[in-house]
Amino acid sequence: MCNNSEKIKELNSRPILTIAIPTYNRAEFLKKCLENIYSQVGNDPRIEVLVCDNDSADNTCTIIDEYKQKYESLVYYKNPTNIGVSKNIQKVLELSKGEYINLHGDDDYFNEEVYCAIINMINSNRDCDLMYITTGWHSLNIKRGIGLSNYQIDSGTGGWISGMVIKNDAYKKIIQKEKFLYSNLNHIYIQLELLRNNPNYCILSGHISRADTGSAGASGYNIMEVAIKNYLDILYSFRNNGLTDGEIEYHKIASLAITFPIIRRIIQGGLPLSIDGGIEIFTEYYSSEPYFDSKLEELKSILDLKIY
Repeated sequence: MCNNSEKIKELNSRPILTIAIPTYNRAEFLKKCLENIYSQVGNDPRIEVLVCDNDSADNTCTIIDEYKQKYESLVYYKNPTNIGVSKNIQKVLELSKGEYINLHGDDDYFNEEVYCAIINMINSNRDCDLMYITTGWHSLNIKRGIGLSNYQIDSGTGGWISGMVIKNDAYKKIIQKEKFLYSNLNHIYIQLELLRNNPNYCILSGHISRADTGSAGASGYNIMEVAIKNYLDILYSFRNNGLTDGEIEYHKIASLAITFPIIRRIIQGGLPLSIDGGIEIFTEYYSSEPYFDSKLEELKSILDLKIY
């Protein structure tokens, strides 16, 4: 369990952290997620666990009832109708009461002591509006940094939704929270917007996730559109407003080292993600680059792996 030395004085105050979990029809994964969280933090009043249910038709309510009987920190909200993935993510952020919010996938499971490490990171770095959690092959440690470009490097683009830890009050001050709502990457935009207003960040890295994290898998979107078009559109929106042209160009080519292996895994693993229009999307965004021809050939060789 987390160290509860501050438990009495914080009992009636605002939680330090909300673990904010959007979910829909994934009761078996949600149960594992809640068990993983509460086995580490128990009824620690510094932590609010908030589940925002997008009108599930499975036994999600039964799972919630089971855990609410044992844990006072569990808060449950069910949308009266399904509002879509993107709006449900926004809803859980809006409902969060904690000083900081960890937006948390319902199929992500952290190793022992990680939630306690997050609390410690917050307590030691309250000048940061943005924090991130990333997996590495080393013991848990915290790194501080400054600026949008450095953060993209240190966080690996900030794309893992469960890695995001943001200051609630700073998030609420963002004017255009929905600017990239339907991009599947609005959380990256939110992170960069927080950094634009306060460039300080810190990152907790090390043995973060259990081996079965992400076991529900991803589905229902076009990886070429999300990882190339939507990601670059977000970066372009910060041109000369947090990112220089040179920094954007650096991240533009660096992102391919992440995107291309993902495409390969989708093809070889038969994952339910679309790669339709990949050549056209890549050409639209990269045709003016000096490395375009070589990268286009690399992309074609990957796409040729697809079995028709």
